[in-house]
Amino acid sequence: MPHAVSHAVPDEVADAARARLAEWLTAQAPEPELGATPEELAGWVVYQVQEYLLVVPPGYANLLFLIGAHGIVSFAPSERTVADAMAAAR
Repeated sequence: MPHAVSHAVPDEVADAARARLAEWLTAQAPEPELGATPEELAGWVVYQVQEYLLVVPPGYANLLFLIGAHGIVSFAPSERTVADAMAAAR
């Protein structure tokens, strides 16, 4: 588990987070076909960490995503802790 105070969220919350993240990833992509669909993110785990949803790709990933009321932030856990990423996102 990525953070001591995190916990998995209900399926409907996780599904909504994955859909929002897929939309964001597609908007960030240089071309729409390089984006993502919610189905492609189905195996990604979603945790609640304070006021954020933390989305973690399967396997080793050096890119995690925080979803909050004001948007989505990506960060590399090799460079920044979850707490630091949350503080920067605030």
